[in-house]
Amino acid sequence: MLHPTVFNTSQICHQLGVRYAVMSPGSRNAPLTISFARHEGIKKYIIPDERSAGFVALGIAQETKTPVVLCCTSGSALLNYAPAIAEAYYREIPLIVLSADRPPELIDQRDGQTIRQFEALKNHVKGSVNLPLVSTEVEAKNYSEMLIQALQDATTLPLGPVHINVPFKEPFYPEAGQALEFEKVEMDEVGDSPISRKLNTDLTPYKKVLILVGQKDPDQELEAQLKSISKLVPVLRSPLNNLQVGIQHVDGFISNQKELQPDLLITTGLSVLSKKLKQYLRSQPPKTHFHFDPAGIEVDTFQSSPRLIKEALSSFLKTHSFDHADSNYIRVWKAAEVRARQALDTFNLLETFSESKAAFQVLETLSSDSILHLSNSMPVRYADLFGVKNSIQTYCNRGTSGIDGCTSTAIGTCMVSDRMNVLLTGDLAFLYDRNAFFHNYALPNLRVIVLNNQGGGIFRLIDGPANLPELEEYFETRHNRTGEYICTESGLEYEKVDNEKALVSSLKSFYEPSEHGKVLEIFTDPETNQRVYKELKKLLNERIEN
Repeated sequence: MLHPTVFNTSQICHQLGVRYAVMSPGSRNAPLTISFARHEGIKKYIIPDERSAGFVALGIAQETKTPVVLCCTSGSALLNYAPAIAEAYYREIPLIVLSADRPPELIDQRDGQTIRQFEALKNHVKGSVNLPLVSTEVEAKNYSEMLIQALQDATTLPLGPVHINVPFKEPFYPEAGQALEFEKVEMDEVGDSPISRKLNTDLTPYKKVLILVGQKDPDQELEAQLKSISKLVPVLRSPLNNLQVGIQHVDGFISNQKELQPDLLITTGLSVLSKKLKQYLRSQPPKTHFHFDPAGIEVDTFQSSPRLIKEALSSFLKTHSFDHADSNYIRVWKAAEVRARQALDTFNLLETFSESKAAFQVLETLSSDSILHLSNSMPVRYADLFGVKNSIQTYCNRGTSGIDGCTSTAIGTCMVSDRMNVLLTGDLAFLYDRNAFFHNYALPNLRVIVLNNQGGGIFRLIDGPANLPELEEYFETRHNRTGEYICTESGLEYEKVDNEKALVSSLKSFYEPSEHGKVLEIFTDPETNQRVYKELKKLLNERIEN
């Protein structure tokens, strides 16, 4: 018999802001499946592969800014959520994991499909709870209260995933003729955590002020403040921070320039992509570093002992002036940006076709109303180096920086977005996440561009493995696979190109409306890619030195 309190699980989730659930088939989670399936206020997506399902939920949550439920059966199904949950934890995205489980007395008794599920994700969730088996009114009350507390935990600062483990005894399907209705549950509202400290300080002693925003969704209030401030002090812009103003191409010109060292570093947001920028700020540390985070999470990315301010940066900027800033300091930064851009424009005129040039052309032809998804490895680095047009919103799994769910995450966002979603990805990331298409949903607004260099091309472009005898077999993992068969079995339109003329021609029609998603695979030679990338770096270095 399906207990009414268990059936009411989806209603409690709905009352606390859940509007989407990603379900994976199973028997043990039947009570939860039935609950969500019958709730008309929650949109359901059925994704059989739990690893892909986790990232699909991540993509939905990042786009809708709402908590998303993940529901699976017992056993190893839960463990497949781990990569997506780790990503959500470091990106501060609220995912609600509801895992069905065997009753406690069957754990470690060699019963089928049974593992130690409670706290299996504990290192990367805000909290883990083991709900009680429900047979009495007291157990029913505890079930609801613990569920409510876990959901509220996920949606209070800092946002993040929670794991709710739900043991069930058989029978757990409804009895014939059993009446099941949702009931509204009374619960206390939880407000945002109070701001514990604001920064009231005189900024006039700091003449060289640098503002650096890490990975962040578009923030209109912050954008409005930075629009005028960026005329006075350098604001660094990258695809990950979704700013429309500021200095781009930083990874192309930052090295060891003493003149770029700030007196005051002001930061907010999550991770910073550029390794060179992080190394620079560690070697040329600011005198003072203020880090703004309303959630109050302490980090020291640049090893500069920042003062944590539990306040939104936009609020601080409203009440502080930068008129005293050294005007020469921002001129130095802007001059470096101009030199980098000139080098990139020169590079684009080179005749040799390569992966980096293909990425440059793809980014140049994107429509300004697109959502751009970047896989890890080289695609996100190309976007950071070359820059992205204004109004293009950008997503990337930089919480853990893995390639494992890049496609699934983009598909999740695509499912709840009316805009064109473009994923720029590498061949390994695309092939690794091929089960992202193992579902029955049409994706007419999805466009995937695969940079296929027959392996992990990044290992030719970074210091260390490029000259090792083990490069091709152990690092690049060279292969001869393509995405064509994935597209055939998934009903996606497929096209391949291997030269600049064909790429330019294909991009003209690639974004036109279609009933199906489209994949454009760009084939390049890894040795040529390595040589051309070195030429690009040489051009940039020459501009920096001059």
